[in-house]
Amino acid sequence: SLNTISSEFNLLRDEIEVMRKVCRTLPLKPHEGRSKNILNYGRATAYDLVDGVDLTQGSDLADTSTSYSPAEVGVQVVLAKTTMRRVADPDLYRQVGKMIANAYKLKEDKDGCTALDSFSTSLGSAGTVLSPGHHFAGVTRCGLGNSTANPEPAPDPIHAVYHPSQLHVLLGRIAPLATTPAGGTAFGIDGGAHVGTSSTVGRDKLGADITTMGKKAITELFGVKIWSDANITVDSSSDAKGGIFSKEGLIYVPEMEPGREDDNDASARSVELNYIGAYVWGLYRSAAYGVEMLFDATMPTS
Repeated sequence: SLNTISSEFNLLRDEIEVMRKVCRTLPLKPHEGRSKNILNYGRATAYDLVDGVDLTQGSDLADTSTSYSPAEVGVQVVLAKTTMRRVADPDLYRQVGKMIANAYKLKEDKDGCTALDSFSTSLGSAGTVLSPGHHFAGVTRCGLGNSTANPEPAPDPIHAVYHPSQLHVLLGRIAPLATTPAGGTAFGIDGGAHVGTSSTVGRDKLGADITTMGKKAITELFGVKIWSDANITVDSSSDAKGGIFSKEGLIYVPEMEPGREDDNDASARSVELNYIGAYVWGLYRSAAYGVEMLFDATMPTS
């Protein structure tokens, strides 16, 4: 039945989509209007007092509203009934349904990755190879709210999302997987930096685990969960923008969860398969709750 197929599509999407797992979801419910609004309050300041002297240094409390306005997103495939009758695949209808559900999922996830570009602070630069030190710096910055003068630690949990080609280099520098890993210096957990020599290749437990398990060996690094997302855009110079951020800082506002809306067009002798939803991605406290990570994402060859 169509209901059964729709349930399978939703299961598929939930199992393999990354960005929906690392964000704060704030549904826009029916009759709530066009946009989801979140109030953002300023900070109060405490002062030293003098005995017998009246407290006059009041803090101004102001609020600003951040607005998130969802838009509809859809995928459509038109199947001629002659095609459905003649095609050698009797499961064509179901297969096309999976294809359009996957297309929606890919766009939704890619839009979430694109939102990482809007964090106010950026680490790295075009052509720079991602290192454990860069990752540690990004995590530390989130712990300071990107400010030493007025620290505002981003709330847990903190997530790191990298392109697979960036993660490949990061893991190679930790293991290392070669005597001279990308970037020239390998890092380990049993004595600091490992200059690439045959005597130090993969000599610690983490390095050995990476050698045998790949990215599955790194679920967390510096207390932050690591995610790999191939939907991060790689530009013409082979650079990509991932991010380290608080779950509170990445906002996903769904107005309508995606679903099938098929239309039988009798006069055209065809069936329209439509997969439609409505959502928007955005950031909250973009200056304090996350860091954009801009690093090389060249397709690996070794």
